[in-house]
Amino acid sequence: MEYPFYQADVFTDRPLGGNPLAVFTRPGAWDPALMQSLAREMNLSETVFVFPSGEKEVDAGIRIFTPGKELPFAGHPTLGTAFVLRETGDLPRDQSRIRLRLQVGVLDLRVEEGGRIFMRQPPPQFGEVWDSRQDLAECLGLDQRDIDPHLPCQVVSTGFPVLFVPLTCLECAGKVSLQSARLKEIFDRTGVDMIYVFTQETLDPLSTLHVRAFAPFIGIPEDPATGSAGGAMGAYWARYSGAGGKVPVRIQIEQGSEMGRPSTLFVNVEREGDRPSLVEVGGDSRLVIRGHLYLTD
Repeated sequence: MEYPFYQADVFTDRPLGGNPLAVFTRPGAWDPALMQSLAREMNLSETVFVFPSGEKEVDAGIRIFTPGKELPFAGHPTLGTAFVLRETGDLPRDQSRIRLRLQVGVLDLRVEEGGRIFMRQPPPQFGEVWDSRQDLAECLGLDQRDIDPHLPCQVVSTGFPVLFVPLTCLECAGKVSLQSARLKEIFDRTGVDMIYVFTQETLDPLSTLHVRAFAPFIGIPEDPATGSAGGAMGAYWARYSGAGGKVPVRIQIEQGSEMGRPSTLFVNVEREGDRPSLVEVGGDSRLVIRGHLYLTD
């Protein structure tokens, strides 16, 4: 049997940048073990399998796999899948509202004029603050002085928990060298799969933050663009940055340059009082590969 798949670069306006994503638009009656094997075969940070939603008001259901595990939610796979479904004609090009069902629930996406897609994320949840900056510095191969003392090291989630670590400079971000054993201890204690470092020094003067994201124990040594964490980053920034009374908070995140895959994420956050409420992340995508999977009994 032949099964079509597509590869798109997400969070970039040009091919061969951003975060690559494989999307199987018409999988068979595949069990999770086969989907996990295919995600390992594709060897990208995530691979998506699209299924009929069975719901009148939902356009499709999707399942997301890294090479190491299934995820209940991830940003660039959700946005990239919506883009692919519009490119292949599975969704009308003039449809400006898209609804996709994930394990975390139904997510709403909107398409701006020009084709940039934004995804509304689940409400942010602020978790554990990690007080030992020495521990974090050691697991990142940095000096404790490289971690910004003015911002908290904290777990934040908009569906996918991430440990955020503020750095003092762009050079510090470039020096990160993961120490796996120490990092695994911290992940086990915080219950997260990803550590996300960021600095206010940027390569692009239009960017608000320069970031790097690492999830090595689920098959992502480094991620070139992380939509789920980008939304949580926006919520973190709205709470802690001193953005003041700006409503909504709008930030631009640059990521992936250290990997040779520069990416740009756009994040909007609205607040109720001093609490982040609505969070949405968006970006551009480009289709780069069309192919077929051949499976035999």
